[in-house]
Amino acid sequence: MAALTGIGAEPIRAETAEEFAEALKALAIRKDVHLVFVAEPTAESAPEAVAAFRRRSHAALLALPLTPGGEHPSLATMRRLVEQATGASLI
Repeated sequence: MAALTGIGAEPIRAETAEEFAEALKALAIRKDVHLVFVAEPTAESAPEAVAAFRRRSHAALLALPLTPGGEHPSLATMRRLVEQATGASLI
């Protein structure tokens, strides 16, 4: 995550599903948030919060797998979400 802070990323720590849900709720109303990366297990711990964030926010939320071999979103889907959130082709 330290590498991403150099481009303006703001790390937010959430150790429980409840903390994660609260963080997403706060991020959903921020107009300066365009892209949210989250560890896949964290996203899976609060699917309702992820769904609510996606309904409320213009930002793209991408769940990143921590281990190889898990189900991964297609590159095309990730590219579309990143472009939608940032207005630029970054992938």
